[in-house]
Amino acid sequence: MQNFNQKTSRHKHIAFLDFKPAELRMKKDWIIVYYAKNPATGKLQRYRVRVPKMSNKTQRERYGKRMVLEINKKLESGWLPVYSNVSVNEFKTLDFCFNTFLAYTEKEIEAGNKRPDTLRAYKSYIAMLKKWINEKKLTYKLILEVSTSVAINYLDWMYLERNTSAATYNNHLTFLKNFANFCLKRGYIKENFAQTIERKKKTQKKRKVFTPEVKQKIKKLQEIDKAYYTLCMATYFCFVRRTELTKLKVKDISFHKQYITIEGEASKNGKKDIVTIPDKYMMLLVDHVKSASSENYLFSGDEFQPGKKQLTPKKISDTWTKYRKQLNFGSEYQFYSLKDTGITDLLTNGVPAIKVRDQARHSDIRITEQYTPNLSSADEVVKGAKFNF
Repeated sequence: MQNFNQKTSRHKHIAFLDFKPAELRMKKDWIIVYYAKNPATGKLQRYRVRVPKMSNKTQRERYGKRMVLEINKKLESGWLPVYSNVSVNEFKTLDFCFNTFLAYTEKEIEAGNKRPDTLRAYKSYIAMLKKWINEKKLTYKLILEVSTSVAINYLDWMYLERNTSAATYNNHLTFLKNFANFCLKRGYIKENFAQTIERKKKTQKKRKVFTPEVKQKIKKLQEIDKAYYTLCMATYFCFVRRTELTKLKVKDISFHKQYITIEGEASKNGKKDIVTIPDKYMMLLVDHVKSASSENYLFSGDEFQPGKKQLTPKKISDTWTKYRKQLNFGSEYQFYSLKDTGITDLLTNGVPAIKVRDQARHSDIRITEQYTPNLSSADEVVKGAKFNF
């Protein structure tokens, strides 16, 4: 026992030759003071870090003690602060970083650089991360406590314990990389803790297209909710994406030239495109628009009729789920099965793959040619295609 105590004492003595542990001093100015060796002089150098002001004294003291703990961990691991610009930014709380990230995203949405769906997804990712921390009774409070191993443990929990797909795993990983990069640029962390984590290989999607029986059930929507049926057919016939549907205006429809303009700020790839309106969809769309103002949304938040209130993507999905249950067809038939079925039906009816690619605005379909010029008018082949829902 004596030998062990002697070794421990000697270890501490050697360690403290290189640094003096940090301590919290709560006087007029709340500061953390510690000493670390400067290799150039061989002497201990004094360092001070201010504890941010908070309205609650107890919370501020707890925050300061957490800072002390993290500084001492770094000192014990051999960290030399002389080579690092230490600032209070390194001691931002996770909640502060989350809130700042979301606030910045909201500004990006206001500027038209990001979609509302992005904010909704970010909030969901953050909620799941907090759920993991609470469920596992972890004590992470500061952003600098989140390391690569922490990120991997979280993703493993998602993948193994919650049994998520590779696609969901990759989505959460992408969020972590984006969030960490945001924090890195603002000096909250020294490196992107998720950068070296590899994505999982995704299994090929099994597309579930509508059977004739399911199509007959969906056609009943014409009597139940004709406006929503018209919206659904925009995805089946014209392959318009869910978020794009919420941004389309009546003025984007050219009945004379028989196409829909998808503006750059509405489209997924940020580029302005047009899609052809097939003959089979024309009369349904004409009846839907009637005498609506050109500035109205084509499908509004007012029961999917043309109107001034913008629709949300979530409303489209929720309504699909409601009618899917009401019409009694399986959950494997999702809203985007409309698009998959439309593409399949076009190809089955002999429309060349390259024409389908243009209508669907796929920039890279490996089974077809890489690129063709963008359409500048309605496509005659697609207009007269013998496919119908």
